[in-house]
Order: sequence, then structure tokens, then C-alpha cells
Amino acid sequence: MKRTHLLPALAVMGALILGTTACGGSGTAAASHPTETFPAGSTMAKIQQRGKVIVGVKFDQPLFGVKNPITGQMEGLDIEMAKILAKDLTGSENNVQYVEAVTKNREAFLEQNKVDVVIASYAVTDQRKKAVDFAGPYLESDVALMVRKDDTSINKPTDLSGKSVCSTTGARASQLIATAVPSAKLVLFSTYSECAQALKDKRVDALTTTEAILLGIESQNPGLYRIASGHLADSEEFAIGSPKNDPAFHTYLDGLLKKAVADGDWQKAYGATIGKVKPEKVTPPKIVL
Repeated sequence: MKRTHLLPALAVMGALILGTTACGGSGTAAASHPTETFPAGSTMAKIQQRGKVIVGVKFDQPLFGVKNPITGQMEGLDIEMAKILAKDLTGSENNVQYVEAVTKNREAFLEQNKVDVVIASYAVTDQRKKAVDFAGPYLESDVALMVRKDDTSINKPTDLSGKSVCSTTGARASQLIATAVPSAKLVLFSTYSECAQALKDKRVDALTTTEAILLGIESQNPGLYRIASGHLADSEEFAIGSPKNDPAFHTYLDGLLKKAVADGDWQKAYGATIGKVKPEKVTPPKIVL
């Protein structure tokens, strides 16, 4: 059975003023009154002193991280996670600088300290654990398939034999397809928006990623796509990525997520994001990483 679970946000989805460069941000740091003091030299203290948290997010992923083309504002569940972090460390959810991260550069951004954390529908894998630390998960969702609504020939993974399937470079879904249906032709792009366009243009026959991401794409293109009933794998976990070998920061992030679950705002967050397109009762994931 497909599952989509997410962690609550402490603030409703809102507007953030973006800079004019490739990085989005909240402009001048808002007046802040952090409620906790952290050990000198810790990552938490450094962020507090800086007055803003720098977060790698997707800019084109509906329901998670998307830059609204009309307002220029950042929206989505991952944006809400960033706000929770900013509010706890700086006293204001607006003290966030958003840096666009795509699937293939998330580890590099953390390793090169370009961002403090990556919150970009970042699925946990054993390979990625070698390079970064993960806190969470704050979301669980099955790996599924999306096809054009008028295409009735694809309903399960085995139907992809001889067909072209799109995913993003480095995504776990692309590896699952290669293993499950080796006769399928895998087409890789940097972003899922590119995959969605290729599917629309009939350059590929299907798109694969988690059901939650597919729901976002489907919601932005009513009547154009459908999510196939068969899926590739269960319970892909999305978590907050942070630099390796910073156990204090990892412990802090896990504690922050546990607090967000305990606060009881989870259902509100679901209703404001994925719940708008998939209104069903869900339960929060256990923070175990």
C-alpha cells in the first residue's frame, strides 16, 4: 500500500522575499530572539551568530520546493522544514537563504560547505550516508510511475520493457528501474520538471520518482498525467542532509524534528501541502536516523 507521511511545520506556507541572484533569501535578517544558547564553536552557534540558515532546496518541485514564477516566493514542504530550523536557531522563520540544489549536487554542496543543510526531497540511501549525515525522516513515500493520462499501456514496472523512462541523475528511482526492468531505456535529466516536460512532449514514456513528488507534478498539470497503480519500492525516506562528522548538529536536527512531531502540528502541515492533492489520514514517521 502506498504511503506518504510527513512531519509538521510550525508555520504556515508563506512568502519569502528572494534575492536577485541564484540564491533565494529573506533579505536582511529579521529581528530575532533565539530561545536557546548553544556551545561556542558549534554549528548551531555559528548559524545563530550569522543570523540566518543557508539551505539547499529544489526550486522547481511542486509541494516541496518551488519558486513561484509569478510572485517569486518559495513554497512547499521542504521550505516549511527550513522555516522550522530558522525559527529555532534565529528566532524568525524568515531568516533563511535558499540555494537551488538539484539531485546531483546535493552531496557536493554539503561537502563544500556551500549550505548548512540540504532539505530537497533528499532520499536516504546507504551510498549517500557515506558522504553526509541524515536527520529524520520527515517524509516517507513509495517510488511510483507517472505516465500520460491517455496512455493505458503502462500500469506496472514490467510494462516498461522496451519503453523510455525518465528520472534525475543520481536518483534512487533510476537505479531501481535499471535493476527491475533492465530492458527499459533510462533517460536522465537534472530536474523532474525537465522529465515532466519530456513526458508531455512524448520524448519519454514514463517518469519515475516518489509518489509524493509525482503528486506535485500531477497537481500542476491537471488532466495531463496519471500515477500508475504499480510501484517500484516502498517507503523511500526523505531526511535533512547535513555535513558528515558533525554529531552535535545531527543530534540537534533529530531533536528538532522530534519536537515538531510532538507539537502536534503535523496534520496542519499535511493539509497545507500534500494533503491538498491527497486528502487522507496519515501518521507521522518515526525519527530514527
